[in-house]
Parts: sequence; structure tokens; C-alpha cells
Amino acid sequence: MDYLLGLDLSLYRALNQFCGSSPVLDRLASDSSSVIGPFFMGIVGALWFSSEKDTTRRHQTLIIMLLAVALSLVLNRVLSTFLPFRYRPMFSVGANAPGFEWHADLENWSSFPSDNATYLFAIAGCFWLISWRAGLLFAVFATYVSLSRVYLGIHYPADVLAGAMLGITVAFAVNSEIARKLVAGRVLVLESRYRTYFYCLFFIALAEVSGGFQVTRHVGVAIVHLFVPYGDTRHHSNPQPISSLPNAR
Repeated sequence: MDYLLGLDLSLYRALNQFCGSSPVLDRLASDSSSVIGPFFMGIVGALWFSSEKDTTRRHQTLIIMLLAVALSLVLNRVLSTFLPFRYRPMFSVGANAPGFEWHADLENWSSFPSDNATYLFAIAGCFWLISWRAGLLFAVFATYVSLSRVYLGIHYPADVLAGAMLGITVAFAVNSEIARKLVAGRVLVLESRYRTYFYCLFFIALAEVSGGFQVTRHVGVAIVHLFVPYGDTRHHSNPQPISSLPNAR
């Protein structure tokens, strides 16, 4: 175990050491999350409206993808809650910061496993079941976003790896024939009957999926803190901008 922890730390430092050395790399890393939505929606649109065969099965898989992402994030949160709390590397061992002031919305949650990697690779897994090209393309993109989190000191490599494995596992497990029949099949019936309302809700759901249900989670956290004061959480809280955090060099 000590060897694995040491390897994890070494890999983190090997990547984070470049942070702050190049404005281009810093921007590519810090802005990686901002392109998730357009990239995701573009692939979904291409797959949904494709003229290739098996239209029904493609649509079913994309509907199930919504369930897979939601379930993977729930399992991610369960694991992070019941496993020992892991401080993010920027708070525990220090991190090189970008050459500009940068704030990360970390929601004061445990670093392990990475929720970004979880939902992005759940999406990649579902895309793979439709088209291996689309799945591979999004997996490469998900790797870029996930490694950007390591580069910036938000996650250790093991956090990302565990999140990716969780997301892929859930994506493949949820895409069963039973789920296609009981969930996706019934949802697609609504598409034919109430087309306008269906696509209105579908696009809203896709927007939430592209951000890992960010708005939903923020609303949920706010509701929880109506009953549990913010000061009662066990999470690490640090309001400092990232540029003022300890330097790992």
C-alpha cells in the first residue's frame, strides 16, 4: 500500500511540476471543463440524428446514459462519504499554481474518487456502446479533462483512475436489455407522443449531464445546509485563490 501511495504521489508531482511553467498549458488545463458541454452536445447530436441503422437502439443507449451518469455520481458520492476522507493534493502536499489567479469550485468534497472522471467516463462508456469511434474520441477528451485536474493539483492520479473505472463499470452495467425495455423504451414512447415537451426536457437533462449535474448538486447541497450548518461538515475549506496556495516546488 505504501508503494502505491508513493507511486501515486510521484505521478502527481511529475505532472503538477509543469503547472505555472507555460501560460498555454495553464490555460488548456484551467479551461478544460468549459468545453465539456459543447463537445458532449455535439457528439450526442451526431449520434441521435445519425441516419445509420439501429436508430431505436442508439436512442435507447443515449437515454440510459442519463441514468448511468446519475447513478455513477451517486455511487461516487457514497464511496467518498464512507471511505477515509482524502484531502486534495493542493491542500495536503502543496501544488504549483498557474501563472494567473484561478479559483476552483471544489465543493469541499473528498478527493477520492474523482467525480469529474466518473461521469465523463460513464458518458464515454455509453458512447462506446453506440460507436467505438465516438466512445474512443470522448474517452480521449475525458482523459484530457481528468489529467488537467491532476495538473492543477485538484486530484491525485489514483482519484482519476478510480473515478474512470467506476464510470465505465456503471455505464456497461446499466446498459442491460431490462433497462432498455423498462426505462428507455417507455421514455421513447413519450418522444413520439409529446415530441415538443420531450425534447425540451431532454435538452435540459443533457445540459445537466454535461456538467455532472452541477446545478442539481448545488441545489441539493443548499437544501442539506438548511438543516446542517456549513461549519459542521468534515470537509476541508479554504477560500484562498489557488494562486496563493503553498507551492510544491
